[in-house]
Amino acid sequence: MKKIKIKTPEEIKIMRKAGAILKATQDKIRPHVKAGVTLKYIDELAEKEIRSQGSEPAFKGLYGFPATCCMSVNSTVVHGIPDDYKLQDGDLISIDCGVIYKNMFSDATFSVVVGGDHKHPERAKFSSCVRDALIAGCEAAKSGNHIGDIGHAIQSVIKKGGYSVCREYGGHGLGKELHEDPFVFNYGRPGTGMKLAAGMTLAIEPVIASGLGNVKTMEDGWGVVTVDGKDACQWEHCGVVTDDGLEVFA
Repeated sequence: MKKIKIKTPEEIKIMRKAGAILKATQDKIRPHVKAGVTLKYIDELAEKEIRSQGSEPAFKGLYGFPATCCMSVNSTVVHGIPDDYKLQDGDLISIDCGVIYKNMFSDATFSVVVGGDHKHPERAKFSSCVRDALIAGCEAAKSGNHIGDIGHAIQSVIKKGGYSVCREYGGHGLGKELHEDPFVFNYGRPGTGMKLAAGMTLAIEPVIASGLGNVKTMEDGWGVVTVDGKDACQWEHCGVVTDDGLEVFA
């Protein structure tokens, strides 16, 4: 089994700052996630905010990705490229973004029903369930637990809500790279998989479909959509494993 590097106190301090920059970026763009605004405009705002704080976008150029944020609307599951699409009231959008600060990474996602939850209560209920699953996963990310405990916590909330885990996607370690070991499954059995230890840094990332969890890649080679055309949603926190669960950075 692979040995996961425990981060030093100094590395964790830098990652907290990377998380704080990412949270500030989320706060900056959230008011602009409204009807009539293009995805590309929101992405440009995010990049400007990240760079203004002495950091760099983590996604732009990574593996050839062309933007600062992944923006996934309605049936898009992950990796949507921001374009000239104008948001409409009732759209469900997940905005995934990362920051590099002093060579350390942060990574987080939030989701919004455009125009407010009342514009599409069914999508709001779905997004709330995915966020609850994220919180359950973060609570399970404590020293002495296992990767399977995180996945089981997430899967239990999602199953109760009547939704489906998109099994191809999940969370991951992060630190000096955006994607480090271990892979953090959004399903699993308690007490299985790698044992967690304080000082491990993780991104916990439920990627969920409102219908079946089957997905396919779009023609652009990046965006992934549900096969049945039903909605998808993603929420994500990054942070450090402690004795009490994940200390969330962003």
